[in-house]
Amino acid sequence: MPNRSVIITGAASAIGAACARRFIDDGDKVVLADDDEEALRGLTDELKSKGDAAFVTADVANKLHVHNIIAEALETHGGVDVLVNAVIDVESGEFLELTDESFETQIASNLRGGFLLNQAVCRQMKKQLDASSSDRSDGAIVNILSVEAVTVAADRVAFAVAQGGLHQLTKAAALAMSPTGVRVNAVGIGAIKSDYMKDFDSKSARGTVPLNRIGDPDEVAEAAFFLASPAASYITGQTLFVDGGRLVRSGAADYEEKRPD
Repeated sequence: MPNRSVIITGAASAIGAACARRFIDDGDKVVLADDDEEALRGLTDELKSKGDAAFVTADVANKLHVHNIIAEALETHGGVDVLVNAVIDVESGEFLELTDESFETQIASNLRGGFLLNQAVCRQMKKQLDASSSDRSDGAIVNILSVEAVTVAADRVAFAVAQGGLHQLTKAAALAMSPTGVRVNAVGIGAIKSDYMKDFDSKSARGTVPLNRIGDPDEVAEAAFFLASPAASYITGQTLFVDGGRLVRSGAADYEEKRPD
């Protein structure tokens, strides 16, 4: 189902850029958003050699910026069919040393931005459905989040709280939009080659990732593309974990620790 209008936020990141390439390779039109204008320009120029690409410099935690992203999609592509929210902003900090400002920054970039994007895109998709002759929308939203939505690292408390919130937001939005046919899902990532995991190498993967390697951004992009495609037409409110088995190992370790002798 090519030729869709796709918004990709966090597009300057390795994962966001991989998602942009995957969708445009399928014939979709993309609007890229990030706060890194230089990286966005470079990626947009690259993608224009393959298809229809535009960009908006934006901070997704800013409501006006979110409005500008959607306005660009409407102006250049006539609507919004898919949102891939690939914004992941990580800061480490021990719980007892965590400042109010750092906590609020993590919540804003990871959770407030996700809420503003999901709500604004859902409203636009509902408006498009109301203006059409159809009684169901083919719209799809995919939020990229971390395995720390369901497991916690002691030195990333604010990040884990924000990711857990985004995990629940995905479910709540899916339920709210289910009468319209708009589907909302998430991809939960583990160790992926990106700025997010810049200090995590292949050696570090051994012992924590059952597949014994770091994942590639393209593997995340394939999962996001699948969830946004007609092949996933009966899937909503779910998180597909692309983590090399990390959560399975975590669960097994918990069981071993709790099992009586």
